[in-house]
Amino acid sequence: MRRILFLLFLLAFVAIAPVAGSAAESPKTLFVRCGTLIYDTEKPPLKNADVIITNGKITAVGQHLAVPAGAEQLDLSKDTVLPGFLDAHIHLWTGPREPIASGPLQALRAQQDMRHALSVGIVGVRVLGSNNFIDVALENAIDEGIVPGPHVIPAAHPISIIGGHDDFLSFPEEYPLTSFYTPLNGFVNSPADAEKAVHLQIKYGAKVIKVFASGGVLSPLDSPFAEQLSPEELRVICEEAHMDNLKVAAHAENIRSVMAALNAGVDSIEHGSELDAEAIDFMKSHHIYLDPTVFIVGNILKNGAKMHLPSYVLSKAHILASKHFASFAMALKANVTMAAGSDQSYGPTGGTVLDEMIALVDHGMTPEQALTAATKHDADLMGMDQLGTVAVGKEGSLVAVEGDPLADIHAVKNTRAVIFEGQIVPFVGKPIHY
Repeated sequence: MRRILFLLFLLAFVAIAPVAGSAAESPKTLFVRCGTLIYDTEKPPLKNADVIITNGKITAVGQHLAVPAGAEQLDLSKDTVLPGFLDAHIHLWTGPREPIASGPLQALRAQQDMRHALSVGIVGVRVLGSNNFIDVALENAIDEGIVPGPHVIPAAHPISIIGGHDDFLSFPEEYPLTSFYTPLNGFVNSPADAEKAVHLQIKYGAKVIKVFASGGVLSPLDSPFAEQLSPEELRVICEEAHMDNLKVAAHAENIRSVMAALNAGVDSIEHGSELDAEAIDFMKSHHIYLDPTVFIVGNILKNGAKMHLPSYVLSKAHILASKHFASFAMALKANVTMAAGSDQSYGPTGGTVLDEMIALVDHGMTPEQALTAATKHDADLMGMDQLGTVAVGKEGSLVAVEGDPLADIHAVKNTRAVIFEGQIVPFVGKPIHY
């Protein structure tokens, strides 16, 4: 009797196994109706278009497409649908500057900001500097499905000099900090240190290398008009990163640091607050991106006091601003290829690349140029070829907004729906305050 029962169980299992396997392998299909589809920001939009996404990839784009059997349907026929936005320059909000939180707590705080970014249509970000390899951990957690968020390209620790733009410790000299100022943490004091710092960031997960060629505004110990990494250090950093097929993003505020970074071989200039004709010609001839980050400068001028930023930040921002906006205007007129990076931490009171696009238009770009910077150009700079346009074979990551962003760029903030890798993303709102 026991043997008969076993045989019956075995036959029943064999009978249902193919059915279960077929169900698991059946494609997940999403059919999206679009009122207007901006499939490529540099081409005329399509009216009443449809997009079919199968297993996370776009399998059809056109008008009057047939709905595949069993497909989930999303009606965005009153909205404008675009490729998901990207942000080429962000940081992670890990809590108030004082008191300094532990690495695990910082990571927990940062992950909710990535959830918010995705919910408003930002499907890829480049984190240009954090600590404790939090950005690498976030990338892995998002890829594993542990937490929701956009694609993350981490830089790990930015490479800086001691007392430079990445040094926020203003302790007196009697504090023993030798274990902190190491290449592992991004601090270098020679070309050999610089080489080691690149190798260590890559070893622990960096997918882009960030360097501080000049001082900056938010750091307490330096000036944006000071050069920091030497030409030799910059050259070694670029050589080592490029040998591993990684790009180098250079924070450079003054013209001397800009030229040093360009001659060393960087792939993008972040900020570029003091450009001249030579720098612009070099960037154009070598296809080096400018990531102008105009929103953060204007936001500090307008809201810095309300945000309780230190007086040294407000002072440096006011001195730098006129040069920054003039350099942006010069580069725009010369048709330098530009990315869109917010330089924001995506925290409770921060902005996003949506604000950067609006600021780019406020300072002279057309809406088409701003949208292109945050889609096609960012995808190219960030090495994310699967994003940037809506086309067959690309990733099914879209954002729908109310209104026409080609006529009024402010429409990018009217988020109606977000699709990430073929899945509809719930809106979660802004991160909570601490």
